[in-house]
Amino acid sequence: MRNPTLIASLVLIAGLGAFGPMAQAVEATGDAVEHSPNNGRRLVEADRTPAEYQRSDKAIKNWKQKGLEAPEEGAQWVQIHDKYVMVVIASGRILKITPATR
Repeated sequence: MRNPTLIASLVLIAGLGAFGPMAQAVEATGDAVEHSPNNGRRLVEADRTPAEYQRSDKAIKNWKQKGLEAPEEGAQWVQIHDKYVMVVIASGRILKITPATR
């Protein structure tokens, strides 16, 4: 009576083992999906930006030349699509939004 149970268990284990390489192959060949910086949301003051806009390499250094006011202490101007956004560096909170000039 143990043989049918043993055989069924071995078949089940072998079947599950066959799916592992397929799952890995799908992962390895899948296309990368790029998300928009604001995940398709409308930018609104007091909302948070993604963490990447809190980094200093995203800061607009020539804000005066672009006609922007001085960023508040602990904040920086960044460009997100067609907007200049003043972002609190520590939290990512949006302080001001201005249309970008071209």
